[in-house]
Amino acid sequence: MPRIKILYIIDYLSAGGGTERQMRQLVLHLDREQFDPTLVTLRPIKWLNMPEHVNPNCEHICLDVPRLAGPKAALALFRLARFLRRHRFDIVHTFFQDANLMGVLAGTLAGTRSIIVSRRDIGHWYTPGKLFVLRQFNRMADYFLVNSDAVKRSVAGHERFRPERIKVVRNGYFDLPDDSPSPLSKTELGVPADSPLVGVVANLGVVKRIDNFIRVAGRVADKKCHFVVIGASDNVEPFYDLARQCGLEGRFHILHTLENIFNHVKLFDVGVLTSDAEGLSNTLIEYQLCGKPALAFDVGGNREALRDGRTGYLIPPGDLDGMVKGLDALLTDHGLRKSMGANAAAWARQEFAGQRLIEQTSAFYRHSLTGKDITD
Repeated sequence: MPRIKILYIIDYLSAGGGTERQMRQLVLHLDREQFDPTLVTLRPIKWLNMPEHVNPNCEHICLDVPRLAGPKAALALFRLARFLRRHRFDIVHTFFQDANLMGVLAGTLAGTRSIIVSRRDIGHWYTPGKLFVLRQFNRMADYFLVNSDAVKRSVAGHERFRPERIKVVRNGYFDLPDDSPSPLSKTELGVPADSPLVGVVANLGVVKRIDNFIRVAGRVADKKCHFVVIGASDNVEPFYDLARQCGLEGRFHILHTLENIFNHVKLFDVGVLTSDAEGLSNTLIEYQLCGKPALAFDVGGNREALRDGRTGYLIPPGDLDGMVKGLDALLTDHGLRKSMGANAAAWARQEFAGQRLIEQTSAFYRHSLTGKDITD
């Protein structure tokens, strides 16, 4: 039986992005006896030696399209459609907004058998204009592949895509943390060895609401506790200013790293996420994979990413008092923290196993070529 040829198209790749990491896991572990993947990026890759990072058997093509408006984008579109048609790709699978538009159009022009759009958030970036454009382009797509029931509801409701054509496949992990202690130490982060540490792994964009994390931190009862944000931003001074106002002078840290995230999370006593919106949070899953209880606001797919009361706490959206109360409970009760962490590690390793991601996505790819609705 001939292999199924899949063209993946994404705006760009960077080392820290959750969507990029999940796509990379998918490309790396697809059965090459069944599938033949090719990767297309619209913009230059930000990882060094990216083709080796993806797979030595995966061809990579960069269209070098900085924006979709203009003659360069139009030329790239027709080149991509010709490439799809000439090489007889069976499936186009798109990630991120610009790649969704480019991939859907090119796949339609080429007569590709199945066009699949990925959506991995609940549309915090929606505007009336963007929704209008999305709904027009979505008519040319055959299926959506999403990573949570919350995202499925958002796509069906806001983008008006048929729910029976939306498949949910949750995130999966192959590179799991081991049970050994972190090779790092708290002192390397500027934290005393005997001080509790509460952390956030997130970019410092508005939707992640790092400001609320800082406000919560300033109200935690244990004044020896330190707080760290692991992420990247061009302007961190406003966060340090707010931390000083909240009485966290010397106890609030921002660490700019995208390397060895598990080794940093292992140093946490509790992991927190204060986002206003999430699809299915890689961060929450990673806390739990490391055996750390997690706290998050009950938004988007967070209810699917942790088990309230067993692996952490879900707090009503925007309830800073509830977040402080949950943190105080975990920081003062070592036994509770330990039992929740053990529950978290066991549940997350089963629920978000990498092999499940591959098996479910592979089955979906085969199903998508039948043209039938999804019944599960």
